[in-house]
Amino acid sequence: MPRRFTPLSVFVALVPLPLLLFLTSCLGHSTTDASQPTDTGPYAAVSTELKDSSSAPAASVLLVRAHVTHDGTALAGAPVKFTIAAGHGLLSADSTATDTLGVATVLWTLGDTATEVNTLAMVSGDGVDTLRVIAVAGSPSYLIPVSPTTNDVAVATPLSIQVRATDRPGNPVAGATVFWAASGGSVSAASSVTDASGVARVNFSSAQAGSFTVSAVIPETATRDFQIVVH
Repeated sequence: MPRRFTPLSVFVALVPLPLLLFLTSCLGHSTTDASQPTDTGPYAAVSTELKDSSSAPAASVLLVRAHVTHDGTALAGAPVKFTIAAGHGLLSADSTATDTLGVATVLWTLGDTATEVNTLAMVSGDGVDTLRVIAVAGSPSYLIPVSPTTNDVAVATPLSIQVRATDRPGNPVAGATVFWAASGGSVSAASSVTDASGVARVNFSSAQAGSFTVSAVIPETATRDFQIVVH
């Protein structure tokens, strides 16, 4: 007996309306939603030209150049946020955008305290980098008296004179050479080197009574005078 097929229009007419709506809803959607974005990987990678865990003088100003790339290609116009995560420094800007070479630039002033670790965080998209710089004492800038600047002493009695060399923010500077000069009498050394506390010492004495000046000098940098009356 030959098989008979029901026309589709008849089949649709025979299917209840709620069931028909359910079937058409299922047929209109695939199991994979093509509108969902694909995973393109990291948005950006951030790196700097300065070496991490390097050192620099306290309170110095560093030029930080943050390079932003995506799959090795420089990103122009990418926003970069800079944040001081540790230390007491200052930034010339909290955020800036990369130039045509994918570089964002900021000036970073380190904190005043030597031995302090200063940390700068840089974020662009989901790219993150951290730069750590250890602040150290800079070049000697000042001579601070440790012993009194005015003294009375007996003839032929040695007098210890002491000064501390500091950098511009006030950190003691070890290993600095201090030269000594006297208007009369004599000093025990023409120069001396500061110790770990930044202190340099010399002894003064005079075989004759009178008023004298002893000067501690770091050439072209600092001078400190001590007035001594010998009686």
